[in-house]
Amino acid sequence: MNQLPLIEISELLQHIVVSDMYQNVVTIADIDSGLSGHDTPDGYSIPVRLNAVFIVLVLEGSVKISIDYVPYTISANYCVTIMPTHVIQAADSSSDFKAKLLMVDKSFFDEYKPEKRTSALSNYMQIRKYPCTLFTSEETSHIEICFIELRNKIQLRTHAFHREVMYNATEAFFLELGNILIGKKDTIVRSLLSRKEELMNQFLQLLFEHAKEQHAVTFYANKLFITPQYLTLILKELTGKSANKWIEDALILEAKVLLKAPQTTVQQVADVLNFSDQSTFGKFFKKHLGLSPMEYRKSR
Repeated sequence: MNQLPLIEISELLQHIVVSDMYQNVVTIADIDSGLSGHDTPDGYSIPVRLNAVFIVLVLEGSVKISIDYVPYTISANYCVTIMPTHVIQAADSSSDFKAKLLMVDKSFFDEYKPEKRTSALSNYMQIRKYPCTLFTSEETSHIEICFIELRNKIQLRTHAFHREVMYNATEAFFLELGNILIGKKDTIVRSLLSRKEELMNQFLQLLFEHAKEQHAVTFYANKLFITPQYLTLILKELTGKSANKWIEDALILEAKVLLKAPQTTVQQVADVLNFSDQSTFGKFFKKHLGLSPMEYRKSR
Protein backbone atom coordinates (compact mmCIF):
# COMPACT_ATOMS: atom_id res chain seq x y z
CA MET A 1 0.00 0.00 0.00
CA ASN A 2 2.07 2.94 -1.29
CA GLN A 3 -0.46 5.68 -1.85
CA LEU A 4 -2.57 7.57 0.64
CA PRO A 5 -6.29 7.68 -0.17
CA LEU A 6 -7.40 10.54 -2.39
CA ILE A 7 -10.76 12.24 -2.03
CA GLU A 8 -12.66 12.52 -5.29
CA ILE A 9 -14.43 15.70 -6.37
CA SER A 10 -17.80 13.96 -6.02
CA GLU A 11 -17.20 13.50 -2.29
CA LEU A 12 -16.76 17.25 -1.83
CA LEU A 13 -19.78 18.36 -3.82
CA GLN A 14 -22.18 17.45 -1.04
CA HIS A 15 -20.58 20.15 1.10
CA ILE A 16 -20.80 23.08 -1.32
CA VAL A 17 -23.29 24.73 -3.62
CA VAL A 18 -22.12 23.76 -7.10
CA SER A 19 -22.65 26.39 -9.75
CA ASP A 20 -21.46 24.58 -12.86
CA MET A 21 -19.68 21.34 -13.67
CA TYR A 22 -18.22 19.73 -16.78
CA GLN A 23 -18.38 15.92 -16.81
CA ASN A 24 -17.40 15.63 -13.12
CA VAL A 25 -13.86 16.78 -13.91
CA VAL A 26 -14.06 20.60 -13.99
CA THR A 27 -16.17 22.25 -11.32
CA ILE A 28 -16.76 25.91 -10.47
CA ALA A 29 -18.56 26.68 -7.24
CA ASP A 30 -19.41 29.61 -4.99
CA ILE A 31 -18.70 29.27 -1.29
CA ASP A 32 -20.82 31.43 1.01
CA SER A 33 -20.83 30.71 4.75
CA GLY A 34 -23.78 33.03 5.19
CA LEU A 35 -25.93 30.90 2.89
CA SER A 36 -24.72 27.54 4.20
CA GLY A 37 -25.70 28.43 7.77
CA HIS A 38 -22.74 26.69 9.37
CA ASP A 39 -18.98 26.75 9.60
CA THR A 40 -16.60 24.29 8.00
CA PRO A 41 -18.44 21.10 6.91
CA ASP A 42 -17.48 17.79 8.50
CA GLY A 43 -15.91 16.68 5.22
CA TYR A 44 -13.34 19.44 5.53
CA SER A 45 -12.61 19.09 9.26
CA ILE A 46 -10.42 16.00 8.85
CA PRO A 47 -7.17 15.95 6.87
CA VAL A 48 -7.53 14.84 3.25
CA ARG A 49 -5.71 14.64 -0.05
CA LEU A 50 -7.74 15.69 -3.06
CA ASN A 51 -7.60 13.99 -6.43
CA ALA A 52 -7.75 17.39 -8.07
CA VAL A 53 -6.09 20.75 -8.50
CA PHE A 54 -8.01 23.02 -6.18
CA ILE A 55 -8.07 26.83 -6.57
CA VAL A 56 -9.76 29.04 -3.97
CA LEU A 57 -10.09 32.79 -4.53
CA VAL A 58 -11.20 34.48 -1.31
CA LEU A 59 -13.54 37.43 -1.83
CA GLU A 60 -14.67 38.18 1.72
CA GLY A 61 -14.14 36.93 5.27
CA SER A 62 -11.49 34.43 6.30
CA VAL A 63 -10.83 30.73 6.80
CA LYS A 64 -8.21 28.80 8.76
CA ILE A 65 -6.60 25.89 6.95
CA SER A 66 -3.55 23.66 7.24
CA ILE A 67 -1.57 22.68 4.13
CA ASP A 68 1.20 20.09 4.50
CA TYR A 69 1.18 20.59 8.28
CA VAL A 70 1.57 24.38 8.04
CA PRO A 71 -1.33 26.52 9.38
CA TYR A 72 -2.62 29.48 7.36
CA THR A 73 -5.31 32.08 7.90
CA ILE A 74 -6.47 33.32 4.52
CA SER A 75 -8.67 36.35 3.97
CA ALA A 76 -9.93 38.57 1.15
CA ASN A 77 -7.73 38.72 -1.98
CA TYR A 78 -5.86 35.52 -1.11
CA CYS A 79 -5.60 32.82 -3.74
CA VAL A 80 -4.92 29.28 -2.54
CA THR A 81 -3.49 26.65 -4.88
CA ILE A 82 -3.81 23.06 -3.67
CA MET A 83 -2.25 20.16 -5.55
CA PRO A 84 -3.15 16.44 -5.31
CA THR A 85 0.04 15.88 -3.30
CA HIS A 86 -0.98 18.35 -0.58
CA VAL A 87 -2.50 17.28 2.73
CA ILE A 88 -5.15 19.83 3.66
CA GLN A 89 -7.34 20.39 6.69
CA ALA A 90 -9.75 23.26 7.28
CA ALA A 91 -10.44 24.41 10.83
CA ASP A 92 -13.20 27.00 10.57
CA SER A 93 -14.40 29.95 8.53
CA SER A 94 -15.89 33.31 9.41
CA SER A 95 -19.63 33.83 9.01
CA ASP A 96 -19.03 36.23 6.12
CA PHE A 97 -16.63 33.95 4.23
CA LYS A 98 -17.15 34.07 0.47
CA ALA A 99 -14.93 32.56 -2.20
CA LYS A 100 -14.77 31.29 -5.75
CA LEU A 101 -13.72 27.68 -6.10
CA LEU A 102 -12.31 25.78 -9.09
CA MET A 103 -11.68 22.04 -8.93
CA VAL A 104 -10.03 20.28 -11.86
CA ASP A 105 -9.76 16.53 -11.54
CA LYS A 106 -6.25 15.16 -11.92
CA SER A 107 -7.44 12.95 -14.79
CA PHE A 108 -8.31 16.06 -16.80
CA PHE A 109 -4.69 17.25 -16.60
CA ASP A 110 -3.36 13.76 -17.26
CA GLU A 111 -5.13 13.76 -20.61
CA TYR A 112 -3.12 16.75 -21.82
CA LYS A 113 -0.48 15.57 -24.26
CA PRO A 114 3.03 16.76 -23.31
CA GLU A 115 3.46 18.76 -26.51
CA LYS A 116 0.30 20.72 -25.71
CA ARG A 117 1.49 21.86 -22.30
CA THR A 118 2.93 25.33 -22.58
CA SER A 119 6.01 26.32 -20.61
CA ALA A 120 3.97 28.89 -18.69
CA LEU A 121 1.53 26.25 -17.51
CA SER A 122 4.39 23.97 -16.52
CA ASN A 123 6.00 26.79 -14.55
CA TYR A 124 2.71 27.47 -12.83
CA MET A 125 2.49 23.86 -11.71
CA GLN A 126 5.84 24.21 -9.95
CA ILE A 127 4.48 26.87 -7.58
CA ARG A 128 3.14 24.28 -5.17
CA LYS A 129 5.75 25.35 -2.63
CA TYR A 130 3.84 28.56 -1.88
CA PRO A 131 0.15 27.60 -1.83
CA CYS A 132 -1.24 30.87 -0.43
CA THR A 133 -0.64 34.10 -2.34
CA LEU A 134 -1.96 37.58 -1.59
CA PHE A 135 -3.30 39.31 -4.69
CA THR A 136 -3.94 42.97 -5.27
CA SER A 137 -7.61 43.93 -5.60
CA GLU A 138 -7.03 44.35 -9.36
CA GLU A 139 -5.55 40.83 -9.64
CA THR A 140 -8.47 39.41 -7.67
CA SER A 141 -10.93 41.12 -10.00
CA HIS A 142 -9.07 39.79 -13.04
CA ILE A 143 -9.13 36.18 -11.82
CA GLU A 144 -12.77 36.55 -10.79
CA ILE A 145 -13.51 37.47 -14.43
CA CYS A 146 -11.55 34.38 -15.50
CA PHE A 147 -13.84 32.30 -13.28
CA ILE A 148 -16.85 33.81 -15.06
CA GLU A 149 -15.37 33.15 -18.50
CA LEU A 150 -14.60 29.52 -17.66
CA ARG A 151 -18.10 29.08 -16.23
CA ASN A 152 -19.54 30.42 -19.47
CA LYS A 153 -17.60 27.76 -21.40
CA ILE A 154 -18.91 25.03 -19.10
CA GLN A 155 -22.45 26.15 -19.91
CA LEU A 156 -21.93 25.61 -23.66
CA ARG A 157 -23.21 22.06 -23.28
CA THR A 158 -24.58 21.79 -26.82
CA HIS A 159 -21.33 22.96 -28.44
CA ALA A 160 -20.14 20.42 -31.01
CA PHE A 161 -16.56 20.69 -29.72
CA HIS A 162 -17.31 21.19 -26.04
CA ARG A 163 -14.45 19.01 -24.85
CA GLU A 164 -11.88 20.91 -26.91
CA VAL A 165 -13.38 24.21 -25.80
CA MET A 166 -13.07 23.12 -22.17
CA TYR A 167 -9.43 22.10 -22.56
CA ASN A 168 -8.60 25.46 -24.11
CA ALA A 169 -10.64 27.45 -21.59
CA THR A 170 -9.19 25.61 -18.61
CA GLU A 171 -5.66 26.07 -19.87
CA ALA A 172 -6.38 29.76 -20.48
CA PHE A 173 -7.57 30.10 -16.88
CA PHE A 174 -4.38 28.54 -15.50
CA LEU A 175 -2.21 30.64 -17.81
CA GLU A 176 -3.80 33.83 -16.48
CA LEU A 177 -3.45 32.62 -12.90
CA GLY A 178 0.07 31.38 -13.54
CA ASN A 179 1.07 34.75 -14.98
CA ILE A 180 0.15 36.44 -11.70
CA LEU A 181 1.78 33.79 -9.52
CA ILE A 182 5.02 33.74 -11.49
CA GLY A 183 5.17 37.51 -11.25
CA LYS A 184 5.06 37.18 -7.46
CA LYS A 185 7.47 34.27 -7.18
CA ASP A 186 10.62 36.40 -6.78
CA THR A 187 8.93 38.52 -4.12
CA ILE A 188 7.88 35.42 -2.18
CA VAL A 189 11.37 33.92 -2.33
CA ARG A 190 13.02 37.20 -1.32
CA SER A 191 10.78 37.41 1.73
CA LEU A 192 12.60 34.38 3.22
CA LEU A 193 15.53 36.51 4.28
CA SER A 194 16.92 34.89 7.40
CA ARG A 195 18.94 31.69 7.50
CA LYS A 196 16.64 30.34 10.21
CA GLU A 197 13.56 30.85 8.04
CA GLU A 198 15.27 29.13 5.13
CA LEU A 199 16.15 26.15 7.35
CA MET A 200 12.59 25.96 8.66
CA ASN A 201 11.21 25.99 5.13
CA GLN A 202 13.63 23.24 4.09
CA PHE A 203 12.70 21.20 7.16
CA LEU A 204 8.99 21.43 6.34
CA GLN A 205 9.65 20.28 2.77
CA LEU A 206 11.70 17.33 4.07
CA LEU A 207 8.98 16.54 6.59
CA PHE A 208 6.36 16.46 3.85
CA GLU A 209 8.51 14.09 1.78
CA HIS A 210 9.74 11.77 4.55
CA ALA A 211 7.42 11.99 7.58
CA LYS A 212 5.89 8.58 6.92
CA GLU A 213 9.17 6.68 7.04
CA GLN A 214 11.54 8.93 9.03
CA HIS A 215 10.56 9.67 12.64
CA ALA A 216 13.90 10.81 14.10
CA VAL A 217 14.98 14.44 14.41
CA THR A 218 18.52 13.32 13.57
CA PHE A 219 17.50 12.39 10.02
CA TYR A 220 16.19 15.89 9.26
CA ALA A 221 19.08 17.65 11.01
CA ASN A 222 21.63 15.61 9.01
CA LYS A 223 19.85 16.51 5.76
CA LEU A 224 20.13 20.19 6.73
CA PHE A 225 23.75 19.83 7.93
CA ILE A 226 22.93 21.13 11.40
CA THR A 227 22.62 19.52 14.83
CA PRO A 228 19.29 18.18 16.13
CA GLN A 229 19.55 20.64 19.02
CA TYR A 230 19.91 23.61 16.67
CA LEU A 231 17.01 22.41 14.52
CA THR A 232 14.76 22.20 17.57
CA LEU A 233 15.95 25.64 18.71
CA ILE A 234 15.04 27.18 15.34
CA LEU A 235 11.62 25.56 15.21
CA LYS A 236 10.79 26.48 18.80
CA GLU A 237 11.80 30.07 18.14
CA LEU A 238 9.86 30.43 14.88
CA THR A 239 6.84 28.21 15.49
CA GLY A 240 6.69 27.42 19.21
CA LYS A 241 6.92 23.69 18.41
CA SER A 242 9.93 21.41 18.78
CA ALA A 243 11.20 19.23 15.93
CA ASN A 244 9.82 16.14 17.67
CA LYS A 245 6.41 17.78 17.98
CA TRP A 246 6.39 18.67 14.27
CA ILE A 247 7.21 15.06 13.37
CA GLU A 248 4.59 13.64 15.73
CA ASP A 249 1.90 16.02 14.44
CA ALA A 250 2.77 15.09 10.85
CA LEU A 251 2.45 11.37 11.67
CA ILE A 252 -0.92 11.90 13.35
CA LEU A 253 -2.15 13.87 10.34
CA GLU A 254 -1.03 11.15 7.92
CA ALA A 255 -2.65 8.52 10.15
CA LYS A 256 -5.96 10.40 10.10
CA VAL A 257 -5.87 10.56 6.30
CA LEU A 258 -5.22 6.82 6.05
CA LEU A 259 -7.84 5.89 8.61
CA LYS A 260 -10.46 7.77 6.60
CA ALA A 261 -10.29 4.99 4.00
CA PRO A 262 -12.51 2.18 5.39
CA GLN A 263 -10.74 -0.50 3.36
CA THR A 264 -7.42 0.35 5.05
CA THR A 265 -6.59 -1.84 8.06
CA VAL A 266 -4.84 -0.49 11.15
CA GLN A 267 -1.94 -2.84 10.37
CA GLN A 268 -1.61 -1.30 6.91
CA VAL A 269 -1.58 2.18 8.42
CA ALA A 270 1.15 1.11 10.84
CA ASP A 271 3.16 -0.32 7.94
CA VAL A 272 2.80 2.78 5.75
CA LEU A 273 3.88 4.99 8.66
CA ASN A 274 6.86 2.74 9.39
CA PHE A 275 5.92 1.69 12.92
CA SER A 276 7.47 -1.55 14.14
CA ASP A 277 4.05 -3.11 14.69
CA GLN A 278 0.35 -2.34 15.06
CA SER A 279 0.54 -2.19 18.85
CA THR A 280 3.27 0.48 18.84
CA PHE A 281 1.30 2.56 16.37
CA GLY A 282 -1.88 2.16 18.42
CA LYS A 283 -0.16 3.36 21.60
CA PHE A 284 1.35 6.34 19.77
CA PHE A 285 -2.02 7.29 18.27
CA LYS A 286 -3.92 6.99 21.55
CA LYS A 287 -1.26 8.98 23.43
CA HIS A 288 -1.80 11.94 21.12
CA LEU A 289 -5.55 11.77 20.46
CA GLY A 290 -6.92 9.92 23.48
CA LEU A 291 -8.57 7.40 21.13
CA SER A 292 -7.39 4.16 19.61
CA PRO A 293 -7.21 4.08 15.79
CA MET A 294 -10.41 2.01 15.63
CA GLU A 295 -12.20 4.32 18.07
CA TYR A 296 -11.14 7.30 15.97
CA ARG A 297 -12.39 5.63 12.78
CA LYS A 298 -15.77 4.88 14.36
CA SER A 299 -16.08 8.46 15.61
CA ARG A 300 -15.79 10.01 12.13
